[in-house]
Amino acid sequence: PFVIPEYLRGQLEEFEALRDISNNNSYQRLLDNNLDQTYESLYEYFSQILEEHGPMEINNKLLVGEYEHFPEEARKIVEDEGGLKSFLLKSLRFSMVDNLISLRE
Repeated sequence: PFVIPEYLRGQLEEFEALRDISNNNSYQRLLDNNLDQTYESLYEYFSQILEEHGPMEINNKLLVGEYEHFPEEARKIVEDEGGLKSFLLKSLRFSMVDNLISLRE
């Protein structure tokens, strides 16, 4: 059987540790990119609603009703961020005045 010489084992351990870090970082970047794309899709969707209908209350049936039809994965992302209001207000696209959510000028 193949055996790594004793004098190379330290280098092998370093290499494996670096490889694991690199693989984990690549995977995390992939997850982050997918999450960013999901956010952008959600922001774009709500932007279109507000462009068409103008400012509306955050609990407006149109907003809430559309949100309830989102895939479970998307709703979970929104809920993890604090709900529809917190999710939208984390984007620079939206602003809130007197309980009305609107697109920023």
